[in-house]
Amino acid sequence: MRGTQLARQWCIIQLLESRTRGLTAQQIAIELEQEVRTVYRDLQALEAAGFPLYNEREGRSSYWKMLDGKRAKLKIPFTASELMSLHLSSELLGALQGTVFHESIQEVLAKVRSALSPEMLDYLDRVSGHMVAGFSPRKNYESFKEIINLASKATAEMQRVEIRYKAASTGLTTTRKIDPYQVWALNGVFYLIGLCHVRGAIRTFAIDRIKNIRLLKESFQYPDDFNMTDYLQSAFRVMTGEPVRIQVRFARAAAHVVKERIWHPSQEIREQRNGDIVVTLEVPVNYEVISWILGFGSAAEVLGPPELRKRIRDEHLSAAKTYQGKPLSRRKDLFDEEILPRVT
Repeated sequence: MRGTQLARQWCIIQLLESRTRGLTAQQIAIELEQEVRTVYRDLQALEAAGFPLYNEREGRSSYWKMLDGKRAKLKIPFTASELMSLHLSSELLGALQGTVFHESIQEVLAKVRSALSPEMLDYLDRVSGHMVAGFSPRKNYESFKEIINLASKATAEMQRVEIRYKAASTGLTTTRKIDPYQVWALNGVFYLIGLCHVRGAIRTFAIDRIKNIRLLKESFQYPDDFNMTDYLQSAFRVMTGEPVRIQVRFARAAAHVVKERIWHPSQEIREQRNGDIVVTLEVPVNYEVISWILGFGSAAEVLGPPELRKRIRDEHLSAAKTYQGKPLSRRKDLFDEEILPRVT
């Protein structure tokens, strides 16, 4: 009941903000398909919570309106629904916890909260209590805060850096000079993208594998022919490489899940008569693509290229042996460097 009431009140706020002339209680009731007396109770609750509502008589009708920021003398230039959205955003930014970005948004939210009445704060807290954002397993970047800060500063000021980096595939730590182009976050994981002077090419570095970062007294020029969007589109998720045309058939049982998402800008989906779908992608063949296909189990069948089809078949056969109590084969590991072109 409480959740339904809060949802209605949220809708009333948005309705009043979108209608400069305002709305009568009867009009609001029609919009929300509610009883008029229920709308009156909600309007009174919003007034008590401190929202800048007022009632104005026009002819025989009485219109409810929302004061704008200036007339309401709010300390911050936000509408009521913008305040609520900003308040709720703290839950959605949980994936950035332990970083300067999360700390900064918390400081903004603290300033917002200081400008609100106790009644409105109580209302917002009750609303946010009915919204929960879940995240997949994520990294804790508390110990990498300084590295992220320096990397962000270097990208903004186009200042070259020197990093000590531990490669995931070999476990070796090397010192590299980098022209940092971008700090990038995906699925709660932070990366530094830039020109590696050791490799002589653009690389993607996982922030949590950077052991040390040092700003150098050397500037760099952002290349005119480099486009970050184009660079990221050459990856399936994070790891870039030479794109290959792959085709995967998904059984009907998994087809609806696959169709609901955009996995890559290049994807094409063809529906089959039996309910299966065939997905075509232009992506680099690396462990991200392999693990994505394997994640669908027997519901996914690689149609091409032959090398990828064989690789997926071998993975399934190896898994079957493992569950039969037989030792793992001495095959190349799924995360082997050999299948990670252009990725550090």
